[in-house]
Amino acid sequence: MVVLNQRYGRYSGKKVSDSCDHQYINKKENLVQHIFVRVDYSLIKVVLDDILYIEGLDNYFKIHYKNGKTLLVRMSMKGVAEKLPADEFIRVHRSYIVPLSKVKLVRNKTIYLDSAEIPIGTNYMDTVMPLFKEK
Repeated sequence: MVVLNQRYGRYSGKKVSDSCDHQYINKKENLVQHIFVRVDYSLIKVVLDDILYIEGLDNYFKIHYKNGKTLLVRMSMKGVAEKLPADEFIRVHRSYIVPLSKVKLVRNKTIYLDSAEIPIGTNYMDTVMPLFKEK
């Protein structure tokens, strides 16, 4: 376990035993499970497990949900990519971000999800394909 420095609010990186009186941070409890995005004049909570994929549209992006609904948000793809956990979501195209857990099949330059086909951009091929190679 890692100790939280009370005075400065930083991680000290030191390991301590469970018998100390320090405040502990459990990394599993701090996983990002949702994000808030601004739609019109309000903030909407988006649960990450419900996202099928994200499609970029100029200065907007569209969140496609598993149930078929969509949500149009005014933010750049770079902005939303910074909010999402990097180990769960990957940008596969200039216009698409995909959750790794929803990928069913990768064939040639296409990622197949439950109900969508997402192209893999040539600029993103070198970062995407090693994630799906057999080990």
